[in-house]
Amino acid sequence: MFSSLFFRRLYLPYVLLICAVATLVGLVGALWLKQAFLEQRHQDLRNTVSLIGEVLREPLVSGDRAALQQHVREVGKMLDCRITLIAADERGTVLADNEADPATMEPHGYRHEIVQARTEGEGWDSRTSGTLHDSLLYHARRVEVPGFGPLFVRVAVHIRAVQAGLHTFYLGIALAAAAAIVGAMVISYYLARRQAVPLVEVTHFADAVANGQLHHRILRTGRGELGILARSLNRMADSFSRLLSDAEKDKAELRTILTSMSEGVIATDMQRHILLANEAAGRLLGFAADHAAGRLLWEVIRNEQIIKSLDEVAATAQRRQLQFGPLEGRYLEVTLCPLHHSSGRAGEAHSLKGFIVVMHDITEAFRYQELRKEFVANVSHELRTPLTVIKGFIETLRDGAIDDRERRDRYLATIERHADQLTNLVNDLLELSKLESQAALPGRTSLDLPQLARRVSESMQPAANRKNHTLTLNLPSVSPPVVGNADYIERAVANLLDNAIKYTPDGGHISLTVRFDPGQALIEVADSGLGIPAQDIPRIFERFYRVDRSRSREMGGTGLGLSIVKHLISAHGGQVEVQSQPAAGSTFRIRLPLGE
Repeated sequence: MFSSLFFRRLYLPYVLLICAVATLVGLVGALWLKQAFLEQRHQDLRNTVSLIGEVLREPLVSGDRAALQQHVREVGKMLDCRITLIAADERGTVLADNEADPATMEPHGYRHEIVQARTEGEGWDSRTSGTLHDSLLYHARRVEVPGFGPLFVRVAVHIRAVQAGLHTFYLGIALAAAAAIVGAMVISYYLARRQAVPLVEVTHFADAVANGQLHHRILRTGRGELGILARSLNRMADSFSRLLSDAEKDKAELRTILTSMSEGVIATDMQRHILLANEAAGRLLGFAADHAAGRLLWEVIRNEQIIKSLDEVAATAQRRQLQFGPLEGRYLEVTLCPLHHSSGRAGEAHSLKGFIVVMHDITEAFRYQELRKEFVANVSHELRTPLTVIKGFIETLRDGAIDDRERRDRYLATIERHADQLTNLVNDLLELSKLESQAALPGRTSLDLPQLARRVSESMQPAANRKNHTLTLNLPSVSPPVVGNADYIERAVANLLDNAIKYTPDGGHISLTVRFDPGQALIEVADSGLGIPAQDIPRIFERFYRVDRSRSREMGGTGLGLSIVKHLISAHGGQVEVQSQPAAGSTFRIRLPLGE
């Protein structure tokens, strides 16, 4: 059933129009019928007058007034009308009348219809009879009756008889109009319903689309303009559905991209309300990204430098870049960009609609920069010290010490020792550079770690003997395969053994142990030497870091040995650990993954 809205707008106008037209047609038809009926009555009266003249000729000629009166009554009864015979004299004496006594009737010579008939031959009038006191329609004619002479024959009919006939016509017209209206209402109802049902469906479709139900479709497309409209709306809904699907897909892709980015991204409107923020931004600035949307920027970012810089970007519409830190241990590079939009019209200026804040974590870059500065300073210092000593002893030899054999040999030995230190330093730097520049581990083979440990122990035994150290080798009976570079592993173990020998007082004890745990191989170098303070342990693998700089130089150390060990083992996917206490010795442990 269609709604009352469409009933009022489609059905009622049709019905009202049809009723108005039917009423108008009925009124016009009634007037026309009334006029036609009266014309017909007039014609009937004419014919009646002519007939009466012939019928009453004989009584008129005979002169018998009683017979004439009787004939008039009979004819009037037969014709159902009032018949009056009036003499043609000036007074208009009434000769006979079928509804009144002529003797009591006043002369009719001045009646309107008689006066008109006297001059024109016939006359008409409609009035209330003074004799009968009723409304009648009169028609009079001047008639020549042979043998009698001229007289006026007047015929009258009662108006109520005429009205009764008209009422019959009016009733017929009213019934016909009512039937037409009822039929038209039924047809209008059908037509209105036929038009309203598609319109209601279109309305429901529009409401569904407005509420986001883009799957809704118009099922009754039909023909004509409504059918064309319905099919167009269905195509529109298909297009909207595809566009919304693409938009959701793009939104999901954008959300995935933003989530996977290591850079923090925040988008705001002109009022600084956050439109979106990814997890990286929350992690870098310390807020919950999931609950940031809709909040003001200053509520989640407690950084005055960023807020003030946004004010400058809003004023100049130019991007800005700044760095600040440390912020919770991080150094950040922040790029502030204005977000523009345009209507797309050619030549129209872009207007500012918001801001984009992009954050990069440059902590590592900052740390590398500091390490680079420290590395350059350390290299310069490590190179400057032996070069200064060498240059000083050369100048001393030039000044005459070369002729003193004892001093010359001592000075040359010092120069040689510092030259060896420079050589070791340069070799270690080249080794580090080589390790860092390699993309993959070269020369990977299956290693026999016990055999490798035995070779290193044998090569370091002379150095241990010079300091009266006891070098113990502990090897397992079974050796699972380890995949790696034999030279790298041998160099790392040799460096650890060399440090143990250097930093263990004479007569100490040093052990080299190889053992296997589930999924990994362990190489341990333990000594009974000086040990390492707890505060220095986290930094001993840094380049040029020495626990005791003067003692390290005296022993020929470059400060790069442990850093090289860490790089060599890291290239194998392993780790280097240390356990140490001052005056209680140290234990360095290499962990390597087992080969498949």
